[in-house]
Amino acid sequence: MPELEKEEQKAFIEELMAENELKGASKKRLIKFLGEQYEWDRQRVQFKLKRAILAEKYAQGH
Repeated sequence: MPELEKEEQKAFIEELMAENELKGASKKRLIKFLGEQYEWDRQRVQFKLKRAILAEKYAQGH
């Protein structure tokens, strides 16, 4: 998958933020990091994002 333009990256990040009901700059940075790592593949980024959020919530609880 080709590298996305700045505006496309922003739209991708905003869509995932809305779908997952996330807020905050740290989540945006996480999505951007995952997008770059997995070449902006929506399914892979979504999967890794959910795993990261679950791990974060678990770590906060223990």
